[in-house]
Amino acid sequence: MRFFRVFAFLAALVLPASANAYDDPKSLVTAIYAPYLSGQPQQDDLNPFYSTRLKQLFADHAGQVTAAQMVASSGQAEAAAGIGFNPFIDADNALLLDLVVGEPAIIGEQALLTVSFHNFDHPSLLAVSMVKEADGWKVDDVSSMGAGEHWMLSWLLQYDPWN
Repeated sequence: MRFFRVFAFLAALVLPASANAYDDPKSLVTAIYAPYLSGQPQQDDLNPFYSTRLKQLFADHAGQVTAAQMVASSGQAEAAAGIGFNPFIDADNALLLDLVVGEPAIIGEQALLTVSFHNFDHPSLLAVSMVKEADGWKVDDVSSMGAGEHWMLSWLLQYDPWN
């Protein structure tokens, strides 16, 4: 019985942070960025952080990309998968410096907060929109507002300019 308790305790320690329900928007965003600050180049799985609506947009986009790949030649099909970047670091790779997670503005079941950082030497300013679902706060959209980097994740998923 003692072995089982020790095993259960250790298993709880190694479960990914994304398996947790987040009771406030700032703890959700802080959990998203925690691996980058501890030296990991990527977050293992972003899907548990996303809202139901955003997950559906990803699923719809994947279906559109698959259909485009079946129609296009192999060279063009590669370009159709162009949205494969991490929206929280505004890139594919990360070396985050000067990370600042702002205080959320909360209105009912919706929240918005800003995140600023330098990824390598590139400054980024993001707005993270969140919604409270039954299992806690979830990311509903991400927008880049940095110099020369204006995009909105939901728009890219719906109207993929590379597809």
